[in-house]
Amino acid sequence: MTQNYNPTERSAVSDFLSELSVKYGKDNVDRFIKGDFQFSEDAPFLSVIMRTQGHRPEALSEVLLCMCGQSDMDFEVLIMGHNLDKEGKESVLSIIENLPDFMEGKVRLVEVEGGNRTTPLSRGFEEAKGRYVSILDDDDLVFEDWVEAFHAIENENKGKILHTYCVAQDWMNVKNKYDETVLVSVSPFKTIYCTDFELIRQLSQNYCPTFSLAFPSVAYKLLGIHFDETLTTTEDWDFLMRTALVCGVADNPTITGIYRLWINAENSATLHNKKEWDNNRKYIQKKFTSDSILIPKTDTDSIITKSSTDVYSSRLNTNEFTFLLDDGTGFMSHPTISPEFTGENGKWHARVTDFKGFDSVKAIRIDPLVSGTMTIKNFSIQIKDENGNTVESKLNKKRTNGAFLKNSICFLGDDPQIRYDIKSPAKLSNVTFEFEFFYDLPEKFFKGGIIRYTFKRWTAALYRKLRGIFRILKAKK
Repeated sequence: MTQNYNPTERSAVSDFLSELSVKYGKDNVDRFIKGDFQFSEDAPFLSVIMRTQGHRPEALSEVLLCMCGQSDMDFEVLIMGHNLDKEGKESVLSIIENLPDFMEGKVRLVEVEGGNRTTPLSRGFEEAKGRYVSILDDDDLVFEDWVEAFHAIENENKGKILHTYCVAQDWMNVKNKYDETVLVSVSPFKTIYCTDFELIRQLSQNYCPTFSLAFPSVAYKLLGIHFDETLTTTEDWDFLMRTALVCGVADNPTITGIYRLWINAENSATLHNKKEWDNNRKYIQKKFTSDSILIPKTDTDSIITKSSTDVYSSRLNTNEFTFLLDDGTGFMSHPTISPEFTGENGKWHARVTDFKGFDSVKAIRIDPLVSGTMTIKNFSIQIKDENGNTVESKLNKKRTNGAFLKNSICFLGDDPQIRYDIKSPAKLSNVTFEFEFFYDLPEKFFKGGIIRYTFKRWTAALYRKLRGIFRILKAKK
């Protein structure tokens, strides 16, 4: 006589599929796994969702010009006009009407009223006809192979999120002598987003600008993985991770666009305060703890490396680490340099030997990461000139935006920076530095260091605002 016993009923795979069935419906999950979903005959490969309020006509014109120059024209553009006033609507329609004839039928305006910044995304995904959907903001720029780079990896990765690289760059709105608004880049490219998707790292912070991603529309329309419209910020991170945990992500290391960081223009960072961002972040991470997570094999090495070291130390993401030089024209006058690294488990040795284009170096700046909550310990640097002599330099504590605790520099906020001033500007042959790196802050930091750190950040923010005002006034002259 046989027993009525299922030997795999509570296995990890069974639990994972059961959770998906409860959340998205068993029939939908079965159809998703089988690929039981039909697209219309005229469905393009990519639907491009572009939010706008009609306030940035110069930027909108530029990004649509980028779409006109695509090497792969298998796309549609849905301009989601959110709460457009009369002037804004006329501006958007005028820009669409002035597009070249070959763009006719590819770009359309969809008006959306009410809700928050997430609402036009939900409506856009509902309207999209494409097999994949990407969110391209009206103030970013993409290169001619943006669509092509996604399309190139579709066949081998159907059903996955498609991910490409992009660079970041600081930009400003300025007025020229004719009182016309001109968009100007004010920094070299930053390669902080030129890295493969790492699921574990993405659980703590988003490293993927929206336009670097193309989402399978079937996940939205069949499984019902929708945007959380209660979120006022980080709605893209929430949607990305909930989709990635089901679909997975495929990388194409082609740099396909510029994520524009606006210094003197309104954006989500200026419209919402820090508390609001922090609350949304905690709310999203709480969602992560309620589900089982399927770990891709590409993340296994990262997990093993981190679990085999002390909790306080961790592997440095060298893709984010940048090295800048000032020859008297400013750090942003030249491209950043990527040092050569050796080391692991928190202890690192780095070396820079390429000083092409620098006849004389006045100062050195090291940016370890994009975000803070980190500690650099036992930092030492050695600078050699072209004759092999040691160059005298000094750590500029006033221009280093961390808190100093004995042998450590602690960084809580974003964009950590360490600056060394050279006593007598010199032509360099090599720079080497050693340090220990930790994704954490020591207990001592919260017993006094945080007060000094907060004051320094406040004064630095005031200085940046005054510098921005000075640049605007200078540009108007």
